[in-house]
Amino acid sequence: MNWITTNIRLPEDIYMDFKMQAARQRKSVAEIMRSKLIPIKKPQKLNVKKYLKELNKLAEENRRQNPKLNFTKALIEMRYEQ
Repeated sequence: MNWITTNIRLPEDIYMDFKMQAARQRKSVAEIMRSKLIPIKKPQKLNVKKYLKELNKLAEENRRQNPKLNFTKALIEMRYEQ
């Protein structure tokens, strides 16, 4: 991630709050401000059923396009080829 240095003007009471938080958490004021400005990304729940449905759809399409090819057998052969 590229960082850009900037100057901002804050009311004294807000700056002092940041400074107090930084001292309590043993972090820099900049770290405290970044944590407030940058939203925390929550991990999304994995929709297993959705992915399995999509995988089955792709497998069916592959089977229709390549009726004489056994992908599992080909992968196993490639794995032990060396």
